[in-house]
Amino acid sequence: MNKKDGYLFLSVFIVMVILTGAPLLLPEQLRMMSIVSGMFFPLMFTVEILVITPLYFLFLREKEGFGLGNFNLKDFILYLSIILIIQFILPKLFFEEETYDSHSETILPAITFIFIQISYILMAPVYEEIAIRGALFGSLTIFLKAKFPATILSSLIFAVLHTQYSGYKPLIILFFVSLTLTAARVRSKGLLLPVILHALMNCIIINKSYIFGS
Repeated sequence: MNKKDGYLFLSVFIVMVILTGAPLLLPEQLRMMSIVSGMFFPLMFTVEILVITPLYFLFLREKEGFGLGNFNLKDFILYLSIILIIQFILPKLFFEEETYDSHSETILPAITFIFIQISYILMAPVYEEIAIRGALFGSLTIFLKAKFPATILSSLIFAVLHTQYSGYKPLIILFFVSLTLTAARVRSKGLLLPVILHALMNCIIINKSYIFGS
């Protein structure tokens, strides 16, 4: 791959960033209504996947590292185990309190609850892996000419982009999660493994009160 590919990849990532920041342009009353209703992020995720996915099929699908790659069950179990350790054990060992909640425990209408599940489990992992582990990591690898610094920098950016969380603790968790997902992307030479890992992680996180009963 060459610098032309690098600029293409970077452009896809920038599109995602613009879409992520676009809701800030909405009238405050409308934005607050969507937040209170629980629909703010699901709606944002819907817009992003509707834009990023066509860009993937038009420009990225045939590029090196952007295909499905090699899905290996042993690698899947290994990386999933690491992610679960990062999400559930790391905070208990190093932080005095729970790092963050993905959702507040509120009673939502059934349709809203379903939309949240679909958007967090099926939408966000797809477009984020395309844009972050695919486009951003790919562009940084080309420009920095090395995978290690590209992994570190892309993971830092991934963490910082999650502005819905406050404090440094969620950033640390997200940084290490991104390192793991990037390792899965490199190991499998594609996006399928990180997408599945990301989707399963989100499923466990947003449903942990149902899964673990707390």
